[in-house]
Amino acid sequence: MKTISKIIIVAVVAFNAMWLISCEKEFYKDELYRKEISIVSGDNNIIGQEFEYGGDEGLLALYASGTTPLDEPCTIKLALDTEAIGNYNQLNFDTQFDSYAMQLPEENYSIKSWEVVMEAGENTAFLPINVNIDNLLPWETYFIPLRIEKVSAYMTSLTKYYALLEVHRKNEFATTQRSTYYTMNGTTQAGWLTNNIFGSDVRRQSINSSKLVAPIGANSIAIMPAAKVSSDNRTIRQMSLKVTISKDEWINAPVYVEGVLTDDVKPLRKVTIEPYLDSSDAIEVAMSPIEVSGYDPETKTIYLYYRYRMPSEGVWYDVRETMVRSEF
Repeated sequence: MKTISKIIIVAVVAFNAMWLISCEKEFYKDELYRKEISIVSGDNNIIGQEFEYGGDEGLLALYASGTTPLDEPCTIKLALDTEAIGNYNQLNFDTQFDSYAMQLPEENYSIKSWEVVMEAGENTAFLPINVNIDNLLPWETYFIPLRIEKVSAYMTSLTKYYALLEVHRKNEFATTQRSTYYTMNGTTQAGWLTNNIFGSDVRRQSINSSKLVAPIGANSIAIMPAAKVSSDNRTIRQMSLKVTISKDEWINAPVYVEGVLTDDVKPLRKVTIEPYLDSSDAIEVAMSPIEVSGYDPETKTIYLYYRYRMPSEGVWYDVRETMVRSEF
């Protein structure tokens, strides 16, 4: 009888094991083929895209999971997520309010239709978004917070139902998608400025730095003067120079060989320099009336000649600097 009982127990255990394996296979089969609609994004549900000045179009990608395309069309309705940016700021920065990301103002983007149809036989769809970055601050982070409001079929992802579309700005000379640095070499000299004539009783000093550059217009960048640096956004705005590289206006710059002026000239795109802020608290700037500032598109080199003074200081600085982009 004991032998028969053991046989029965073994048979029951084997049956249960086979039943569990069968259920597990069905579960994983369902998981494998289950369709979930999600917004394509990376870590922290962030997806970054670069936009050019003057108006540009971006695409928000939507995806249906599973090993096969959709059996039927699915209409996906999207909406703004009013809580996503606040949650992101609280999680990442807590009380460091200067580091908080901002929602892109409504006047800076438009979405023609908030509904997207993912057709049968497909597993991707795209939401077009028109973005204008012309008046955005270069040192701030901007998001368009979007979420899936409802779908006409299938399920919405439990984790990828929302996304923060980060609006990066770019032009020919810099981008905010990653830090853009230029290698700068030059000289500076402290002195005074009278009727745009610079005078000094001290020797000129060499300067060099890895210079952070931010795009602020279609042909403009913001830089700190000489080798100045700061991590405070307010100070950066007050001290920054707006450097504009003309698209069509050219100048003939004199050519120096080993520091000696030659009779040759080289065509450069004209460069103008002014304060980034129009404020009494901002840096004062005067372009050199002797040397000409320009940009060489062949070597990607910016030549700057200017004088600057901070409102809290009485000293003017005459600066000559050459900037070459560190990476492309």
